Amino acid sequence: MTRKKLLKDPDEVREAILKLLYDKYKSASTPKKMRLKISEIKRLLRSKGFDSKEIVSNLEYLVQTDWITTEEELYEVKTKRGIIPSKTTYYKISDKGVNHFEGTSKFQRTHVLTGINITNIQGVITIGDGNIVNVKYGELYQNLSLLQNEILKTEKLSDEEKLNLASDIETIKTQLQKPNPDKSIISKAWESIKKFSEKLQDVKPVMDIITRIGTLIGRLL
Repeated sequence: MTRKKLLKDPDEVREAILKLLYDKYKSASTPKKMRLKISEIKRLLRSKGFDSKEIVSNLEYLVQTDWITTEEELYEVKTKRGIIPSKTTYYKISDKGVNHFEGTSKFQRTHVLTGINITNIQGVITIGDGNIVNVKYGELYQNLSLLQNEILKTEKLSDEEKLNLASDIETIKTQLQKPNPDKSIISKAWESIKKFSEKLQDVKPVMDIITRIGTLIGRLL
């Protein structure tokens, strides 16, 4: 009797795929060398014990959620019946995926502060996703952004829970853009975040970030 192979946790597979493409991105000498075909991804990850089916499904998930981007190269194949158009699809890590490993970057931009002249505001810095943050809370803001990224990819929470949690995180980040953050709003949002963390006890990267945030918020409150 053939023993059925146990599939790994989806987050473990996704992390392995992202890490493979991130390493490819870091070592590439040209843009084209940053990418891999699906056959290459499957071959490299099968050697580490991952199943082909779980590689394909989780790769597609990462593409759909913008952690990975695709590029297509078109070419022609000559056959006895004539020339047939064909294409090869390549996969490479996106900016969102890179930020997962490197943290947020000052080169990210959002529309939040478009049109606001911040040159005369004292004690603020441009940080993370391009927003303006009180210089005292830069580290806290960065960790909140990292937590948002981790929350989006976990399977431990429902979509509704992810939305609520992401909204609470954004509430705190918005307060940190103000010269005088409202501590009561931050406290209420943080209590809500801590309730969700009970479901994430076995997700170490998330819990590590939550622990850091708790320490930093404690200093603020």
